[in-house]
Amino acid sequence: MPSIGPKALEELQTAMRFRTARESVLAANVAHVDTPGYRRRDLSFEGVLASERSRMVRTDAQHLPTPVVDPLRARVEMGPRGTRPDGNGVDLDEELVALHRNTGAFIDQANVLARLSALVRTAIGQG
Repeated sequence: MPSIGPKALEELQTAMRFRTARESVLAANVAHVDTPGYRRRDLSFEGVLASERSRMVRTDAQHLPTPVVDPLRARVEMGPRGTRPDGNGVDLDEELVALHRNTGAFIDQANVLARLSALVRTAIGQG
C-alpha cells in the first residue's frame, strides 16, 4: 500500500502547483491567438521530472531520497506545431483541449488531497 506520509503530500502539492503554472501558460497562448509572430508555449513537467529522477537513481537504502522538482523551474518550451502565414503558432482548439485536460487533472489532484485530509482528520479523531 502506498504511503500517505509527508512525501506523498509534498509531491501532490508540487503537481498541483505545476498544474496552476501550466494553466497560466496555456491561458496566455489563448490570449495571443491573434498576435502575429506569437509562438505557442507549454510547460513540460513530466519530462523534467522523468529526467531528474532518472539521473538520481537510489541504489542503496542509505542514499538521499530524490528531491521533488519544483514545477516553477520547469522549462517553457516552444511548441512543435506549425505556424500560420502571420507566424502565429497557436491553434485555439488544441489550446482549449489542453486547458480542459489540465483543469481536469488539477481537480483530480485536489480531490485526492481532500480525501487524504479527511483520512488524517479521521485518524486523529476529528472526522
